[in-house]
Amino acid sequence: MKPLTKSLLLFVVVAVYSLLYLATSPIRPCDGSCQKLYSLDTLLTKKFDYVYGTFRCSSLPGSDTLCVYVRDTVGINWDRFADTVCLYANIAGLYQQKIFLIKNSIMPPDTVARRQCP
Repeated sequence: MKPLTKSLLLFVVVAVYSLLYLATSPIRPCDGSCQKLYSLDTLLTKKFDYVYGTFRCSSLPGSDTLCVYVRDTVGINWDRFADTVCLYANIAGLYQQKIFLIKNSIMPPDTVARRQCP
């Protein structure tokens, strides 16, 4: 066999085994913090129609920063809404979070309010 054919065959075999590994690896279950974030997201998106979603700003474990993506709506006091998000985060069990309200209808996204929750 030619060297090019051998290396191509090796690449195909490694690619197939990689895909099999990804397809059969177990999905990581949602831990306590993930479940609390999911309940906060569900609460905010159902109650306020101008909230797109709530996510961790950083994917690092133990992050205490929440990004709440909102639609730019006239008449909303974003500082007061950040206080409301802090209240709901505390109810959901997410204590001492840093809240960033981000308007993502424009590029780059604009932070409309920040709050350090007690």
